[in-house]
Amino acid sequence: MVEVAYAAPEEREEVAQFMNRVFHKAKWDIEGWRRLVAGRWSGPQGRYAVTVRDGKELVGVLGLVTAERMTSQGPRKTADMTSWYVLKDYRGGGVGQKMLRLATSDPEVTVTNFSSAKAAVSVLIKAGLTVLDSERLVWLPRPGAPRLTVHRNPLSLGDRLTEKERRIIEDHRGLDRLHPLAVETPDGLCVMVIYPQQKHDDFVTHEIMFLSDQPLFARYADRIAASVLPEEAAILSLDRRFAAPGITPDEVREFATPRFCQQGLLPPNEIDMLYSECVLLPIKIH
Repeated sequence: MVEVAYAAPEEREEVAQFMNRVFHKAKWDIEGWRRLVAGRWSGPQGRYAVTVRDGKELVGVLGLVTAERMTSQGPRKTADMTSWYVLKDYRGGGVGQKMLRLATSDPEVTVTNFSSAKAAVSVLIKAGLTVLDSERLVWLPRPGAPRLTVHRNPLSLGDRLTEKERRIIEDHRGLDRLHPLAVETPDGLCVMVIYPQQKHDDFVTHEIMFLSDQPLFARYADRIAASVLPEEAAILSLDRRFAAPGITPDEVREFATPRFCQQGLLPPNEIDMLYSECVLLPIKIH
């Protein structure tokens, strides 16, 4: 009998090994899969996957990176969907829909999907997810432009950081690809977390994964971009939902595939890409 259920804590290694086997084109090894299911932000008893079993045999997995995180509304729970696979003999009978229904069934959890394959978009929509965002704002380097002061170790600023900013930076310690920054603007401190990625041969995309004060960034976006970017071969990228009124980018570009989420629990401008697979694995954020 085929059973769909949340994975138990003691099944972590089996789930990681299954992912490592079926996603044979992944650009990371078993340690990456173990990192994905470890429950970094949810603890050892937290949810990390939906599984499908035929008797004792594991035949399908949907990864979940769950977290309790600080928002402007206080602590909230999120779950980022990742790494979905069902063995071929079990496809076409509604198993995938059952997995998604279970993954999205908790009324207190905002479920997201930031890196879906195009082929899975219709399935996400059928499961009740909606488009969170479909385009990014882009700023180009400004060689020779006046620069603002950039603090590369924001935690050293102590009480100048809010509780939320401090918690977010501390929760992501050790993830070396992430760069927390604090920029001194004429109107105060703008704290952000940037993820540089070589998505294109010609330039590095500096993806803003978290932005503390969206109106402040909007007022000084040009000067902030000039201050945090190298002087060539780079862009600064901000998802549209984080753009406060009055912001003026150099360009607007569409995503290859939209970001998705469950509506209603958190406003879109609170749903950033931290606490997700995007920062645990070397995934290109398109």
